[in-house]
Amino acid sequence: MGRRKQTGLGKSFSKELLDYLENTKERKQKNQNEERPIIDQIISNNNLTTGNKNSIIWNENNIILEYANENFNNKAMYFVKDNKKIYWLKNKKHYNNDIYSVLKVENNKIVEVEMRKEDVPREIRINDVFQIEDDKYIFDSMSTKELKKEITKMAEKIIDKQNKNLEKYRKEGHLYVITEEIGNNRFLKDLSNSFKTEFEEIDIPRDLLDKATEGMVLKYNNGKYEYYSDDGYRL
Repeated sequence: MGRRKQTGLGKSFSKELLDYLENTKERKQKNQNEERPIIDQIISNNNLTTGNKNSIIWNENNIILEYANENFNNKAMYFVKDNKKIYWLKNKKHYNNDIYSVLKVENNKIVEVEMRKEDVPREIRINDVFQIEDDKYIFDSMSTKELKKEITKMAEKIIDKQNKNLEKYRKEGHLYVITEEIGNNRFLKDLSNSFKTEFEEIDIPRDLLDKATEGMVLKYNNGKYEYYSDDGYRL
């Protein structure tokens, strides 16, 4: 039986359905991201050395403090950093609370405070900036957008510098011995360099990771690392 030709009405309905599903998917993804700290999003979306990962985490507070000093004129600025659950047992019953970890920035100081999620207006979420005036929470959409942009710029600068430095260590045809394993990263020592340069590499091919253990030698060939030997190298 031949396929029945789709009418104009059918095409219109199909397009509306696809648009609805796509928009629903985008909203769901947006909500998931909004409930994740911006620093976590950046770290999970990029390969980072241990030092640069820590640098991004440590510098976030500096960016927040600098932004508050420049834009809030001694008024307290609040930034929703993260959330956590607190559990407790009372009268043999289990209870839990969703708690926001909030940075209160005032007088050139940052203090981390806890606020119950149920006490904060629903429009205020993780990564948002707000103020409190007359016991009312005032969401600041402009500051939220600007501060997230500043945090992202800080991280991008660190990542760009990291990637440029790593390119200097990767030499075509050189042999590298693995000296240490940290997650998916490997510390490598350049055996082809008289200075025996050592660095943390973030871009080991996935098919090598399981067997890329301490002592293995890799060769950098055609822009990527390849297996060379399990122990040492041949001249």
